[in-house]
Parts: sequence; C-alpha cells; structure tokens
Amino acid sequence: MIKEERLRTERHFNLFSWLYSVYALAWAMVLLFLLFPFAVFFVLSKNRQAGANSFYEVCHSFARFWFVVTCIKYEQIHEGAVSADSAPCYIYIANHRSYIDILLMLASMHKPYRPLGKQEMARIPLFGFFYRRFVVTVDRNNGISRSKSFIDLKGVLDQKLSVFIFPEGTFNESENPLSRFYSGPFQLALKKSINIRPVVFADSLDRMHFSNIFAMRPGICRAVFLEEIDIDDYLPGKLSELKEDVYARMNQVLRKYNNYYEQNE
Repeated sequence: MIKEERLRTERHFNLFSWLYSVYALAWAMVLLFLLFPFAVFFVLSKNRQAGANSFYEVCHSFARFWFVVTCIKYEQIHEGAVSADSAPCYIYIANHRSYIDILLMLASMHKPYRPLGKQEMARIPLFGFFYRRFVVTVDRNNGISRSKSFIDLKGVLDQKLSVFIFPEGTFNESENPLSRFYSGPFQLALKKSINIRPVVFADSLDRMHFSNIFAMRPGICRAVFLEEIDIDDYLPGKLSELKEDVYARMNQVLRKYNNYYEQNE
C-alpha cells in the first residue's frame, strides 16, 4: 500500500514537473523572441562595443524577469568583502551542470563582459549570426580555434571588459561537484595579469538536470561569488598551482551550499 502511494506521488510529481518545464521553457522562448529586435538594433549600432554592452544589460533584465515568472528564487551571494576600488575587469570562472547556468550568468553579471561559448552554437541559422557578434566562440577540440579564442579573449580584456568562462568546457555529468578544468582561462589570467573571480552556481542541477530539460523544478537558485584571487600571488607562471587553488575553492563552496555531493559519496 505504501509502495503504491509512493508511485502515485512520483507520477503526479513527474506530471507537475513536465507541465512546469513546458511553462518555463515557453517563457524562455517568448523572451528570446522579444530579445531579437534588440539584437538587431545593437548589431547595427555604430559603436559595436557599446551596443554589445547594452545588449547584455537587456539580457540581464530579461533573465531576472524569467526567474520571477517561473517562481525560481534567484539569490546572489558574495563571500568575502567586495572592494570599493575593485578592478575594472575580471576573468569570471563558473561551474557548469545545466542549461540554466546561462540564465544564471546573464542574471548575475552587472559589469560589461563577454562570455566564451561553444562554436557549434554559431552554426544555427540566423541565431548564429547574432551569437558570433556577442560571444567569443571556441571549438575546444580544435587547436587553431582554441588559439584564436585565446587571442580574442585577450582583446576583450584589453578593452577593460571582463570575460566569463566555464572552465569545464561542457556539462559536468559526473557525481563530483566539478569535472577537470581546462588550462586556458588560467593561462589567460597569468598572461594578462588579471584577477580571477570564481562563481559557483549551487542549485542549477536541482532546477534543471542536464539529462532532461522537461524535469525542471521551482526553488532557489544561488549564484555565489567567491573572493577574488589575486593573480600576483601566482606570478610568474604558477599555472598548476593557480588552477588547483581555484578548483579547490569552488569545490569547497559547492559542498557547503549543496549537500547532494556529501550524500552521494
């Protein structure tokens, strides 16, 4: 009897989850459609950099609105003091477990920045045309593409703009808080002497699992900004130490805010 009641509860929850997912994804499509004229306007603007900055401001507002209408409580947390004279730009490093991480990035970023994104997205008709103009693209399986993206990211930093990078490269589908990091973001930080701001998306796996976009659930979604990492402490060229320290700090914070990892060890 208890088993039958549990199965009925699970079926009802799955139906609710599916209906909720359709609702949330429908809102995402509506906002993407409304975003299109803004993208056209800013692509055609004379000042390409200012246009892209304004475009991300619109995306920021749209992402925040999406969290409200989908009953997901977005929360931004800063661990450690935020300096009043903070650097003009950073290399933001975040974990990646779900499609919702993109919305979290858009909702959490205030300073002008450019994200590093997958090159295959640029192949989508029409969408790819705009994607290439607002995102630094990379094919991580192609050495030439990786080198070009590294040069492009240096150019972004030269303009005093931040960059936002998922160093795992793709979804972490393991039971561990983080998968291995690529070295590129840390080489970039050392090359340009730019401080790193790690960001932890603590709840994205609970809100939208990477295996099924129709298994979404409302709840809290936290973006935790860790204290900035002073790159001067790792110069000259302590690449491995820098990467390991960032990994360790993010791993610790993920375990602190999400007991899923402790329960599955």
